[in-house]
Amino acid sequence: MQETFISYKRFRWLWITAVGLLVCTTMYALNSPVGGNNGGTALGYAFGTIAALGIGLLMAYAARKRAYRSSLGTVEGWLAAHVWIGIGLILLVPLHSGFSFGLDVHTTAYVLMVGTIATGIWGAVNYSRLSGKITAHRGGATDATMLERIGELGKQAEALCAGKSEAFLQVYNAFDVPLDLSLWSIIVKERHPSVNQKAAAVMLSVISDAEQRDAIAMIGLLDQRLDLIRSLLEQARIKALLKLWLYTHIPLSCALCVALAIHIVVVLFYR
Repeated sequence: MQETFISYKRFRWLWITAVGLLVCTTMYALNSPVGGNNGGTALGYAFGTIAALGIGLLMAYAARKRAYRSSLGTVEGWLAAHVWIGIGLILLVPLHSGFSFGLDVHTTAYVLMVGTIATGIWGAVNYSRLSGKITAHRGGATDATMLERIGELGKQAEALCAGKSEAFLQVYNAFDVPLDLSLWSIIVKERHPSVNQKAAAVMLSVISDAEQRDAIAMIGLLDQRLDLIRSLLEQARIKALLKLWLYTHIPLSCALCVALAIHIVVVLFYR
């Protein structure tokens, strides 16, 4: 099995996180403070400190992945820690609070943390699954190159229509699909255009022999054009998905930092 950031070093960070959670859960179960477990006990403060350091480590990943000359571990290793420690925090924070939640800034910080972790994992999985497809797509051709080629093929196909019969023009109109780069076409629309070979054969059968050769050439050009349109839309869809998670993950991360700071100040100075 090929190693990924999830299985990095034989799931090293999964095991580290799992062992850490097991220790913390055991300590929580054995602890019997007056008034029950909560964030104000010695163990609660300890778990809270560990959770805050864990969140700080998650935030540090953003800096590490841009520190290209850093020798402090590999980016893949940091990402593995980022994912597994993030998942571990989802349980550690409730242990810190004694599973006590309410309509307050403390719960808000937890909800923001869960949202940040969830979007981060979703983004990491998408990036590892989709990013390689961008450069591999159409031999690494740029969007501008593909758009230029789509325009050239359309003009060549249109040129073949000059002086042709109505039947010939019907074939052209049937397969001259407009280039739609709307959000619906890129993200939502599941079916991308393609030349229906059976429909093309039926339309060709009613075209005169004198126009058959040009008609076949025109369909070939439009087929290439549609293939490029499909490729361009797929590439745009991949890029949109890779950016979409940032538009949720980064704002949530910033909101989490603010909520965490307020949580710490309230706990330390107003309780």
